[in-house]
Amino acid sequence: MALEKTPYVGLARKHRPQRFEEIIGQEAVSTTLRNALEEKKTSHAYLFFGPRGVGKTTTARVLAKALNCRSGPAPSPCGTCDCCREIARSSAIDVLELDAATHTQVDRIREMIIETVSLSPSRDRFKVFIIDEVHMLSIASFNALLKTLEEPPAHVVFILATTDAGKLPATIVSRCQRFRFRPLPAETLAEHLKQVCKAEGIRAEPQALQLLARAAGGSVRDAVSLLEQAHAYAEDALSAAKARELLGALPEELLLDTSRAILAKDAAALAAALGRVFDEGADAAQLLRGLRERFHEAHLYRLGVAQVPDADWKSCAEGASAQTFAYLVQRSQKLLESLRFSDSPRLTLEAGLYGLLEEAHDLSDWVRRLEALERRLASRSPDPVVEEPGAGEPQPAASGEEVASPAGGQAAPDDAPPPAPAHLERAAESVWFSVLREVERDKPMLAQELRQGTLACGEENQWRVLFRRSFSAERAKNHQKFLEDKIREAVGRPVRLDFAVGPVGERASGEPSAGDEPEPRWKDPEQAPVEDPDVKKVLDVFPGRVRRIKKK
Repeated sequence: MALEKTPYVGLARKHRPQRFEEIIGQEAVSTTLRNALEEKKTSHAYLFFGPRGVGKTTTARVLAKALNCRSGPAPSPCGTCDCCREIARSSAIDVLELDAATHTQVDRIREMIIETVSLSPSRDRFKVFIIDEVHMLSIASFNALLKTLEEPPAHVVFILATTDAGKLPATIVSRCQRFRFRPLPAETLAEHLKQVCKAEGIRAEPQALQLLARAAGGSVRDAVSLLEQAHAYAEDALSAAKARELLGALPEELLLDTSRAILAKDAAALAAALGRVFDEGADAAQLLRGLRERFHEAHLYRLGVAQVPDADWKSCAEGASAQTFAYLVQRSQKLLESLRFSDSPRLTLEAGLYGLLEEAHDLSDWVRRLEALERRLASRSPDPVVEEPGAGEPQPAASGEEVASPAGGQAAPDDAPPPAPAHLERAAESVWFSVLREVERDKPMLAQELRQGTLACGEENQWRVLFRRSFSAERAKNHQKFLEDKIREAVGRPVRLDFAVGPVGERASGEPSAGDEPEPRWKDPEQAPVEDPDVKKVLDVFPGRVRRIKKK
């Protein structure tokens, strides 16, 4: 009689860890449980939470074997005794695995746990309950389980596993030892796939394993399942091209050309790259997901916290700043969200990508360049010019020569600054605007008061700030050293300031001061003329009007 062939076992089940040392990527969990077993300080309830396929149920089975092994409780179960073999086959009588997504009702929980927990183990040392996807239980089921979970018999151990710990009641979580299972990096998954290929005799290119590991999203089970599927598709040797074709991923050359065209703001190159993308049969969402992932990797590389896949992407990433790639990641995400509500995905994709060519990717760089330009313009102080009668070109004023006043031909008073040429006024306005912005960061109240004044360029190192009110001038004078330092930082040379009261023109802030009130269209008949000198002093500090009040 012919022997019956052994049924095929999938790679994910075949290479499932059977010891704590074989669990990859969860060193903190494995070390903690092994130390607790070695010191005989195990708990009565455990909570394992994390994403899918990272080893929660596998760790629960290994822990159950370590508790019930004939040589245990021990951190390293033998794997050969009846208990270890039955737990590996999920056929142990004293280790009950429950699926909470199936058994959510109170009656089922009471029947399978609450009424069974009081019974002693049939053969093993502990009766272990492994409840998978425990967050699917109803509130009534949690309430029925609560008291038993808090004070179970000495021979009972609960191991709860879930992918969504946020849905568990706090009363359940507080009664368990909690262990977080984290997704595995792509490099760790690729190394694990390499070991599986070596054990199974599968020939695969390293780049193909990298693609499969990246597509698994941190899940060991998904990575091994993808490897099994790719090996069946490749038949012989698994190449990167076949792995990419299986996954439906775009060639790296297309993603690289598209990224370079966006960074270079080259519309013709972007059009050519998009044409090749659509010739490949890729959809808009697939391209955007690939670009978003590459921009994210380049962003982390520019921050100095990660590496890029190869030399081509490294050279591409070094051509732009970290802020540029952060902006491109955000725009790619917004375009993906727009595709969900679009009846023409290709049109939405093209409009969004071509729009990137017209947008500023690095705003901070533009601000730095504009501020540097402002400082260069403000640091220039050309000599004042006058126009000679009959001359077409303005000439520099001779040393010691008086400049005529534009009104009436009379010289300006000694205490008032001479009118500055237009280009000097623009330079002074630019410097004053920059200084006000810097002052506002350190002293906002002072900046508010300084907005009532204007900066006038005098001699090379002697400038004047004019205010309409003496109160504002006095307050600014109290911070003279502070303001001179700010102006020196803006123009690049030391400047001496003095403060005066006089006619104030247009402010650097672009807003009139509080004292610049428009002339009223009507006059208040009760307004009295100001004659008292004390009242005049008060009005100089506090602007207002004096009115007659009739006694009743």
